[in-house]
Parts: sequence; structure tokens; C-alpha cells
Amino acid sequence: MESQMHEDNSAEADAAEACPHLRQLSFTPPADRPLDDPEYFGELRRCPVGEIGLGPDMKAWMFTKFDDVKAVLGDTRFSANPTTPGFPVRGLPGGGHPISVNGMLRVDAPLHTKLRRVVTRYFTPKAVEGYRRRVTEIIDEHLERLPDLPQPLDLVSEFALSIPTTVITDLLGIPIETAPRFHELTDHMTNLVLPLDEMHEVVEEFAELSLQIADQKAKNPGDDMLTKILEEQEAVGGLTRIQLASLVTSLIVGGHDTTANMIGLSVLTLLKRPDQLALLRNGERDWDVAVEELLRVLSVARMGPRRAAMEDIDVNGHVVRAGEGVIASIWSANHDESYFERTRWADFAIPETKPQHMAFSFGSHQCLGQSLARLELAIAVPKIFERYPEMELVDPALANLSYREDRAFFGLKELLVTL
Repeated sequence: MESQMHEDNSAEADAAEACPHLRQLSFTPPADRPLDDPEYFGELRRCPVGEIGLGPDMKAWMFTKFDDVKAVLGDTRFSANPTTPGFPVRGLPGGGHPISVNGMLRVDAPLHTKLRRVVTRYFTPKAVEGYRRRVTEIIDEHLERLPDLPQPLDLVSEFALSIPTTVITDLLGIPIETAPRFHELTDHMTNLVLPLDEMHEVVEEFAELSLQIADQKAKNPGDDMLTKILEEQEAVGGLTRIQLASLVTSLIVGGHDTTANMIGLSVLTLLKRPDQLALLRNGERDWDVAVEELLRVLSVARMGPRRAAMEDIDVNGHVVRAGEGVIASIWSANHDESYFERTRWADFAIPETKPQHMAFSFGSHQCLGQSLARLELAIAVPKIFERYPEMELVDPALANLSYREDRAFFGLKELLVTL
């Protein structure tokens, strides 16, 4: 046993020594080349796993290869709970508010299983297909008002950012007069640099609003997702009020950044690759395939996922000790040269078949709303090019492109276009 432990420790030391550059390497891309930096990706994957610094007295193992990342995310012995010893994060999400700490993305089984089971049936591919008509109406409403706005217009603030929140609040049955406040609160909750005391207040207001609406639904039921959830839970006595508020928060906030950022970045990508846009317009390539390749290449979830080992775990030959933190870089995995032919954003090309990627993560915590996100992207992106075929970038050289650096998900701060 001592010999085996010595070999494991030596392997860990060898991994750290072989990859000293990871200790100084940020796990976010250089600010001057965030869209297209193959050298950065190559540096990451020079070592399948390496020790990365996360500030004073905090480090984690970073897995960068497709198979290793998939293995980590598929292993429930890695905890998603930020209160787990060794979890690679400073401070608790939401300023430590129980609504955030107990959110669906941040708890393990059995609570995670319980929360997810409550809403899974509303987000299956079949269920989401039933939302197509309403999602299309919402996107059309957004598109129709764009010409009336001052030109050039910011496609991020005027189109991309509001669609995901508008869709989910509509499906949940949140009153139209309350929806704008949820938009504002969602934006605050995805801000990484908001002071913790302010974040705590934002989460508190979000929870109070969610419970107020739930109480209204209990008295005046509607034909919406939230009413159905409440009726089902009343029958089985399944959720506490804290869990209910946490669930509503997870549904509204969870898919906001991913889809909103993907819409803006997808439009930018296709405007910069007119040859690929032409293939879509003349039917030589399929929009559904294009969406999957955009999801892979852009990989907006660039800061994780993060996990902590609850016991010693062997990940394809590398032992992660109990109490050690892990970053499973789906961003790097989705650009693994051994899996994918193209890794450069500038070389974006739509394949003939859908790529197998992990843009929505993998395992038990895989994005619940991925089918809805795909639907929104598959409607919003083609429609804006169909409605405004002469749309152009104000800054085609991308010299002044700015990014949402204060967010957990990569995205554009603005995208100025003329219609």
C-alpha cells in the first residue's frame, strides 16, 4: 500500500513538474485574442492535466483533454457543491444566500436528483418542440422593433440579452409587468464582480419575487409551467419554499448567459465568415448542424465546470486526492485536436454532420435547458439573417470589440451593426 501511494504521489509530482507553465497560465484567454488563440489552446493541452493557480493559497487540477473532461464530469464522486472541502472557488455563490448555495447546479444527489426530477419533463426535446410557436413569436417581436431603434444598433443589448429571459419568464407564466425586473436581477446575478453584500440583496429580492408569484399562482392558477409545478408539488408535498425559490431562480438565471452570449457571438461569427453564411442561405449546409458547430467552437462556458473530489479518484491514470479541487475545461475539450479537425475560430466551417461536443457540460449536471437553448438559437440566428440580409458590422476589423469580462460566461459587451 505504501509503495502504491508513493507511486501515485510521484505521478502527481511528475504531472506538476511537466506542466510548470500551467501554474502561471490563466484559464481565461488573453484579452487581446479571446476569440482566436490556438496557441493558448495548444499550451493547455500540452499537458492532459496540470496544476493551475487560482490566487494565493488556492490551486486545482485542470483537465484539458476531451476524454478526461468527460470522465470527470461523468463521475459523481466529484462534488459540484461549493461547500465541499477543496472546492476551487473563493467565497460562496450569491453572497452565501441559501437560494444560491442550494441551486440545482450547486448541489449533489440526492437533492440535485430531487430538484431536477421536478422540472425535467418540461425540458425534454419533445416538450420543448411544443414551445416552438411561442418562442418564434417572441423572437419575431424582438426582430420587428429593431429598425425603429437608433442606428447603428447594439445587437447584444437590443436583441440577444433579452430573448432567453423573455422566453423562460413567459413559459413560467410570470406576469408581464414583473418580467422586466427579473431581467434586471438576472443581469446582476450573473455579474462576477458585484460586491457580495449587493449580490446577497439581489438574490433575496429574486427569491421574494419568485415566492410572491408562486403564491399568486396557487390562488389563481394559469396554463403555464409554474402553475403545473406547484400543483404537482402540492399533491406530493415535495418542495420547501426555499427549494421552490431556488428552483425558479435556477430556471430563469441558468440559461440566460449561455444563450444570450451564443446569439451575439454566432451572428458575429457568420458575419465574419460570409462563405459559410452563403452555404446556409443556399441550403448546402443545415442550420441545426451550424448551431452545434457554433456551440462547440465558441464554448462560452470558459471557467469550468469546477468540482472537488470527495474521495481519491483515478482519472485515466491521474489520481485526484480527496479534498482536491478540479477544473474540467469543456472549453479546452471542445477544441481537442485529437477529436476535432478545426480548432481556430477564424477557420470556422460548418461540417456535414453534427459534432459531438460538451458545450452544455456532461453527466448528471448537464444543462437541463439545452433543448430550449438549441431551439432559441436555431430560430433567432437564422431569422435575423433572413429578416435583415444586408446587416453589416460597424467595425468589420473588430478593432474595438469589447467583451463581458465580468461574467462567468464568455460573450460580447456589444455588437454594433447596421441593418
